[in-house]
Amino acid sequence: MLKEAKAHVTRVRALDQLHRGDEIEARLSVGPSYDDVVIRRGRVQETAPGIGVVWIMDHHTGSRKAINTDECSVWRIA
Repeated sequence: MLKEAKAHVTRVRALDQLHRGDEIEARLSVGPSYDDVVIRRGRVQETAPGIGVVWIMDHHTGSRKAINTDECSVWRIA
């Protein structure tokens, strides 16, 4: 029987660590006793580290979405 490989997830602290095509999640903290909630998941299209924004192609909607790092945390999926 084959086991499903678990994705390795690491927090991205600086947007200059990201490259076009990287798979990421944007997570929103909902409270001190809860885990972060994934609000977006997709592939990096473009980054603007100076203003704290990364654009992804969202897997759920299939459209381009902007993620503001002042509002949520960014995690790389490998």
